[in-house]
Amino acid sequence: MNLLESIKMAFSSLAINKLRSFLTMLGIIIGISAVITITTIGNSISKTLNNTFDQLGDVKLTIYPDVRDDYDGRITEEDDTLTLEMVQGLIAEHPGELTYSCNELYGGADVVNLKGETFKAVMLGVSGDYFEPPQYKKQIVAGRAPNNADNEGAKHTCLVSDFFCEQYFGSVDNALGKTIKFEVINNANINLTIVGIMEYTELEKTQMKINTSKNKLDVKTYVFFPYNTMLEAKGLSPRETKLQNAQIGWTSNCDAETAKQYIKDYFEPIYRNNEVFEMEIYDSQEEMGMITTVLNVITVAISIIAAISLIVGGVGVMNIMLVSILERTREIGVRKALGALNGDIRSQFVIEAVIICLTGGTIGVLIGVLNGVLLSKVASILLNTMAAEYAEYITLSVQPSIPAIIISLGFSMLTGLIFGYYPAKRAGNMNPIDALRYE
Repeated sequence: MNLLESIKMAFSSLAINKLRSFLTMLGIIIGISAVITITTIGNSISKTLNNTFDQLGDVKLTIYPDVRDDYDGRITEEDDTLTLEMVQGLIAEHPGELTYSCNELYGGADVVNLKGETFKAVMLGVSGDYFEPPQYKKQIVAGRAPNNADNEGAKHTCLVSDFFCEQYFGSVDNALGKTIKFEVINNANINLTIVGIMEYTELEKTQMKINTSKNKLDVKTYVFFPYNTMLEAKGLSPRETKLQNAQIGWTSNCDAETAKQYIKDYFEPIYRNNEVFEMEIYDSQEEMGMITTVLNVITVAISIIAAISLIVGGVGVMNIMLVSILERTREIGVRKALGALNGDIRSQFVIEAVIICLTGGTIGVLIGVLNGVLLSKVASILLNTMAAEYAEYITLSVQPSIPAIIISLGFSMLTGLIFGYYPAKRAGNMNPIDALRYE
């Protein structure tokens, strides 16, 4: 008897007792569907986090001076820390490979609009690369952001929001190119020309209470202008400017690991004799990788626990195969009398057991994937109803685990082999005369 005939006979046998066959598969179906559901959820969470992370665009390295672990003395203002000159020196050593961005609060400012009404703005000095993707992903609806040329020339340009334009002009029309006077609290006043207009996201509008404020003049909006322009207004130079941190990016000519090495090589001699501080590098992508690893470990651990139910399903398969052998004893006797070998009988029942488990495993995989899709739909509905302001930042993704599906189907076949072999061997070893006498 060839393999194809054995498979046909196995399906015919299962079709005779449909309900019993389904109940036998149920343990396998539950076990496999649980594993696939869990792995789909784990993979989907990981994929969603990565998609959301990429959308936010925070993929640069953040460098900052931190107190050495072995230092327990008092920190004074005279201690050397990170300066803008250091950062610019790093970039100068690797032109075309590294970029930098930094930002600093210049202060709150009073702005008098065309109607003579006063509202407040928050002034932020930023370097040109701050506005370059992927660090900065604001939607600029008109004009441009201040660029490196503006920063290097300490030009009096700025990027404002569409809401700022409504506060000052009444609309965004004809706002580009207009010069605004900012009366900065505790700092020098400054005149800036609008070169770009951006649009706030729904999340930002919610956080700033733009949509709920009864008086739009009560809302503080952000104004971005070149970092060197801010230093000039403060009467400072890069040599005198200390930074809490700076973001280091890289071009297509470089990569994250190379950028890290450049940073270490550059700052190692600078901080070698510094007893207080050392340079730290924060890699958000690395942290994301750690989160993904933890999720994967948890997913695998729970999947293994869920897979234990396959053992219960395997016992059910063995039980039903033993019953089936008793019911088909005369059939076995007839086939042996007609010349069937022990191996033929044994193969027939092993294949039946494998077919039961494989069919149950396939159904379990389909149910598991369907569960993952349904859960993602529920998550999407909950996100849009309970946290709509965050919805645009979260990209839900259903990601069934292909390796988990393959392993699950393989494991179900292995279950059929293991738990079907003993009943099959017992059937194959039957004495044909005793089998024909069986009532």
